[in-house]
Amino acid sequence: MEKQFERLERNEVISIINSKDFENLEISTTFKVLELLEVIQKYISFQMPEASFFDQGIDCEILKLGARGWKKGKIRICVEFCPEEPEYPLEDLAELLE
Repeated sequence: MEKQFERLERNEVISIINSKDFENLEISTTFKVLELLEVIQKYISFQMPEASFFDQGIDCEILKLGARGWKKGKIRICVEFCPEEPEYPLEDLAELLE
């Protein structure tokens, strides 16, 4: 079964299991999505002062496989989550009944 990612809202809270994954960012291991986006924006803004990756997006061109040419548009960054699937389908039900 293909994993399904869902876009997280800005006020949802994330807790990083392996803190080594985030040791270079100035953020705790538990934070709101908005806080993560702000840290990333701060880093990107340091590199590119006019970056607007999270709201309006930034102008770009994209060349898709099989396309006849470049297509103009915008790109932006969001945070998505993909829940782990339980080994056994009844695991979730058992947790709810506890």
